[in-house]
Formats: sequence, C-alpha cells, structure tokens
Amino acid sequence: MLVYLIFGGELSGSGGWAKYVRELADFLTSHGYNVKIIHRLGKVSLNDIKVNLANEAGMRHRRVSLPYLASHFPNPLTVLLGTIRLVKEFKHDRDFLKVIHAHDLPSSLLIAFFMWRFFKASYVVQIHGFPLREWKIKLLQNNSFLGKLMWVLTKILHIIYVKLIMNSSVLVLVNNSEVKSFYKSCGISLHKLEVMPSAINLQEHEKRLLPRREARKYLGLTELDDISLGYIGGLKPEKNLETLVNAFSDFISCTKTKAKLIIIGDGPLKSKLEKHIKERGIDRYTYLFGYIPDAYRFLNGIDIFVLPSLSEGSPLSLIEAMVAGKAIIASNIPAIREMVEDRKEALLFDPHNPQQLKNLILTLYNNPKMREKLGENARRKAKQYDVNVIFQKILQIYKRVWVL
Repeated sequence: MLVYLIFGGELSGSGGWAKYVRELADFLTSHGYNVKIIHRLGKVSLNDIKVNLANEAGMRHRRVSLPYLASHFPNPLTVLLGTIRLVKEFKHDRDFLKVIHAHDLPSSLLIAFFMWRFFKASYVVQIHGFPLREWKIKLLQNNSFLGKLMWVLTKILHIIYVKLIMNSSVLVLVNNSEVKSFYKSCGISLHKLEVMPSAINLQEHEKRLLPRREARKYLGLTELDDISLGYIGGLKPEKNLETLVNAFSDFISCTKTKAKLIIIGDGPLKSKLEKHIKERGIDRYTYLFGYIPDAYRFLNGIDIFVLPSLSEGSPLSLIEAMVAGKAIIASNIPAIREMVEDRKEALLFDPHNPQQLKNLILTLYNNPKMREKLGENARRKAKQYDVNVIFQKILQIYKRVWVL
C-alpha cells in the first residue's frame, strides 16, 4: 500500500504542519506503508524522512512584505512541478493500492484536484488551523491598502478552493469542530468532513525532554531567578504575543519579582516584538531566543506555558506542553477549549484582555500546588493526542479512498 503525502512547503520546515507531515510519514513507514512525500517545487522524499533542522535557525525570520503577504497563495511552480511529478509516480506505481493525502489548501489541494481530474483519484485534504481567519489577521493587521487588496483576493481564492472540494471526490480533515462547522456553512457536505486533531509521538517527546536543571542552564536561568513563563511558536500576528508581553510587563510591575519570560521562535514580527519589549522596559526580564530545533526539549526549564493565540487549529505546542506536564495558560477560543478544560488542564483567558492574563499569571505565581495539579491533569489528557491514537484513525480514513 502506498501513501502520497503532498505538502506545499518545505518538509524540513519548523512549523507545525511540516512536523505533522514528518510524524505521519514516520508512523506510516513503521506500520509497513510505502510513503512518498511530494513537497515544495515537486521535490520527492521517500521513506527516509529524517531531516536536518540544525541549519535553519537563520532562515525563519521574514519581513512583513509583499512576498510575506502573498505567502499563502498557491505557488505556481510547486503546483506545476508537483502535478507532473505525481502523474509520473502514479503511472509508475499503477499496481499499488494508493491514497493521496494533501496537507494545505493552496498548492497541495490544487495538485490533488488535478489528479482527480486526470485519474479520477479520490484524495484526502487536511486543513491545518483555521486558514481564512489566520489569513485575515495577517493581512489586516496594519489596515494598509495592500493588505486589504490581498484580503479581497484571498477571499476569492478561498471560494474557489471550496468549489474544488465540493466538485471532487474528497474527504476533508479539519483540526476541530469550529472549523468543521465553518466549512459546513460554506456548503461542504457533512459526510465529507472529519475532525482530526494534531498528534505527536508521546514516547519520543517524553524521552527527549531535558532535565530541569539542564534546560534552565541552556535558557540562561539561574537558581536566583523566580518563576519563568514560556512560549514556543511562530512570531506571527495570529499568535498575539504583544498581549503576552503587556501582561508580563504588568505582572513584573506589580510583584517586583525576578520572573523571566522565555520566547522561542521566529517570524515576521520579531523586530516589532523586540521593540515592544524594550518600550515596556522588560528587556532584562525577557529572553527572545529565536528559532531552536525541537524546542519542546526545554519545556522542563519553565514553570508556566502561555499560548495567547487569536486563532488556532489544534496546536502542537500546546500538546507538547501538556506532555511535559506544564501549568498552562491559554486563550479562551473554541479550538483550545476543545483540547483543555478551564481550571482543569489549563487556565483560559480572553486573548484581547492582557489584564486578565496578568491576573492568571499572578494566580499561578502564588499557588505552586495549582501549577502542579494543572500539569498533572494536562499530562494525562495528552495521551489522547498520541500518534498511535490519532494516526490509527487516519488509517481508517485511507481505507475509504484507496485507489488503483
């Protein structure tokens, strides 16, 4: 049996989508499936999906520019070369049972759709996150004419994507029920929609977590430092990091503590965030590390994990924090409420309200037992997101769309 995983970006990327594809490919290979990954510009990776991320640290920062604003549009070369390559692979593998699994809306969906047109091949498209909402946040953040124009084009393109899905033989996997309801309202029938949250290899992640002392040393924390807060992820508009910085600044002001804020990640808002941290006068309390491969290894070095996002699908960083047994503060948005329950596995807050976030930080600062209890509950809940649970469901999905 053969699975074609189509991914429009770089397979070695640091984002959640790329990591998900690598985890899925590894799982499928370990279960006896042949896997071919067709990614950016028609590149093909076979079963050996181990990639080297060590040299990518300097590649993550992109300025807010026209290429960045258009980065979610289909890449014509990726679509063309990916389609040509997949046609060749399809003909070569004509005797295999096979399935096409596309992993984003723009480029991968178009490649899979063309395969349906050429070969009547059914396929699965997996929509990670809540694309339209995230694109809106990205494009309209500065209220610029260019951003507004790109938003209009984006909405038109999204209508086309939905039409392609409606008019082809496809199953759509979405990360959460909110996104499922949205695409149902767009006219996609319920029998085509399946909720499939993110997944990680719990055993591998637990094994690679560094001991607390070693992790804190790497992060520059000492025994004299007080409580530490951490965020791991992209520095992008939808991640809402200014709210985290504002809340942490107010927390420092009212407690006079030696607390530290650890931010690991890179992205187009890095310069803006650095400037905001200095303006709030907390640069000596805030460590902005940039991109670190497999940053979850350092989670034992922090006390509270904070995810202040305005929009999410099924965030891998949240699952990683749960596996590490961290006390979690996260946005009170539908996607996160579907994963953790307020006051049980996490404390949830209005992502537009930095004062509320500050109060929750203060609550956990003053209550170590609550931090411990939240972490224990989160670790137990994380077992639901193991690859051996989630990816088994994907195998059942594949059986519905096998083609010759």
